[in-house]
Amino acid sequence: MRIPAAILALLLLPAVSLAGEEGCGVCHGAERLRHEQSVHRSGGLTCVSCHGGDPSAVESAEAAHAEAKGFLGRPSRAQSALFCGTCHSDVGRMRSFGLRTDVLEAYRSSHHGKAVLERDDPDAATCLDCHGSHDVARVMDPRSPAYRSRVPATCGRCHGDEAMMKRHGVEATAPRDFAGSVHGRRLAEGEPGVPNCASCHDAHAAAPPGSGEVASVCGACHRDALEMFRRSPHFAVSLRGEMKQCVTCHGNHAVGLPDYDLFDRPPPKDADPNRGTGCVSCHDIADAGDRGGVVAAALGKGFRETDAKLRDAKARVDDVASRGFFVEDERESLAQARRELVQAVPLAHTADLPAIQLALRRSHSFVDEALVGVEGKIREERDRRILGSFGALVLFVIAGFLALRRRRPAAGTA
Repeated sequence: MRIPAAILALLLLPAVSLAGEEGCGVCHGAERLRHEQSVHRSGGLTCVSCHGGDPSAVESAEAAHAEAKGFLGRPSRAQSALFCGTCHSDVGRMRSFGLRTDVLEAYRSSHHGKAVLERDDPDAATCLDCHGSHDVARVMDPRSPAYRSRVPATCGRCHGDEAMMKRHGVEATAPRDFAGSVHGRRLAEGEPGVPNCASCHDAHAAAPPGSGEVASVCGACHRDALEMFRRSPHFAVSLRGEMKQCVTCHGNHAVGLPDYDLFDRPPPKDADPNRGTGCVSCHDIADAGDRGGVVAAALGKGFRETDAKLRDAKARVDDVASRGFFVEDERESLAQARRELVQAVPLAHTADLPAIQLALRRSHSFVDEALVGVEGKIREERDRRILGSFGALVLFVIAGFLALRRRRPAAGTA
């Protein structure tokens, strides 16, 4: 049965119209659907922008993929990075989106970029590995692999691959270490401002910080600690390459919450070496001639004693409160003591023992103030009870004396 030409034209009209815009989707439907949800589609990019070809030639794959129409097909890894960079380096195009235009140059300087663009390394990451291809979403969109809480998993696809990392002489422990760190746990819990891989290594210029850069990288968040560290003797030592700044004590990917053991106790034998080592890795706390060891031992002892005294005082105040005493003033004194202790801990970065001991003495003074307050209230209550008991005894004696006087006259009359 022959279909009239007019009817055939009407049947083909939707396809022709579609071909004028997204004709590639006639064959590549799944890719077209993903692209329609991408940020690139809203920015005016079509299949041809990256792949070339003729989207209107829906009659055959050969016509659509003609070399004469600039068909490229699947770009190589290097080509894909350069294609992305073509637009993302264009100040005019990026201005309206408020996006950086130095990403391609940053990528060229990175370990990833050099491996891809100079050596065509199939393992190294390109834009597509981190952002996706047809369904690219804004990095602020939780669907994006580059969304802040998803970055560790995205980086971990490669950096947790033992076989791949072994080929490049890199340990594959970083994703696991980060997931168990204080940073990783808080990032997974959705806490704002917590760093991910890109925060420390940069997203596009990815490279490990040098030993002289670590403090500046950590200091982007820990500003007070950075300023204190720069005043310490350790800073000059780190500039000579004799320590790795923050990493030596705190570790890098496996950073844990610091405790007082960092000062004067070696880590357990089975401790993760990536969590840092503390003062005893360089100083001997038993050697009176080791100034650093003397300071470390004094800090460990001073912080523990202050913390223990504060906890004991809190237990005492809570006990007194449970007996019905009003202790809000004493609780405020303890809160101030805790604040002084918390502020003294970062001072350890200065290694300035007198300054730290002064801060700890201030904490002790507030604890003493709280204890004096509750003991005074207990003493006042005890004195009131003694006085009350004495008064009751006096009244009892007076009442007995009066009762006897009443009885005597009555007995004489009889």
